[in-house]
Amino acid sequence: MESIIKFKDVVIGGEVVNADPKKGIIQGYFSHFDNVDSDGDIIRKGAFTKTIREQGPNSAQPRIKHLINHDSSQPLGKLTSLKEDAMGLKYESQIGTHTLGQDFIKMVESGLITEHSIGFKTVKQNQLQSYEDYMNTPSKGWYEITEVKLYEGSSLTSWGANPLTPVTSLKNEIDADYIYARQQAIEKFCRNTDATDETIEALLLHSKQLAQMILDIKGTTQPVKATEPVDMVSIIREFNKSIKK
Repeated sequence: MESIIKFKDVVIGGEVVNADPKKGIIQGYFSHFDNVDSDGDIIRKGAFTKTIREQGPNSAQPRIKHLINHDSSQPLGKLTSLKEDAMGLKYESQIGTHTLGQDFIKMVESGLITEHSIGFKTVKQNQLQSYEDYMNTPSKGWYEITEVKLYEGSSLTSWGANPLTPVTSLKNEIDADYIYARQQAIEKFCRNTDATDETIEALLLHSKQLAQMILDIKGTTQPVKATEPVDMVSIIREFNKSIKK
């Protein structure tokens, strides 16, 4: 049994699967079953059964939260449904009417929200193979997790401070393209949204960080694409000027 809180990100298929912006209702997956993650772990169906029964939205003491970027000071809304299906841990959340909640809905509508994550402690796990065997055949996994204590499910944005989000460990050409696409999506959102100034500034700051990450991955000062590099400083200044007006 592990005593530390872990985070597991969902990228492929972790996007919002259904949304009713007018009612502020969002559905998606916090976790997927039976795939090997970057830690070599495989979460099995049934791992969330006990924690949902004890502290899920329909329990006597609901304690599991829906957050943004694992930040306990920034709740997005109230979980109204949390259940396992054949794919993974599916949630439904009534997003709050506060500023962050409304900005979140706008980011969902624009397609910026594509990743989810969970904050949990491992209660039960089984070792599938030795570390040496895992290094030789990582596709078979290292441990399977059969029971967890779930604290929260998070929707991840490109401006999240979570150091475990997938983009921080990307090293290959395909991943550089992914980061570039995310950067462009952020810029498009910021140029056209009526989200709050705080959200816009945070997104633009992260876009600048993504630009530097692309250069770090390539090991060069030249832009990855055959286009002019984005002058994020000018963009931030432009938005700051509009904020002061």
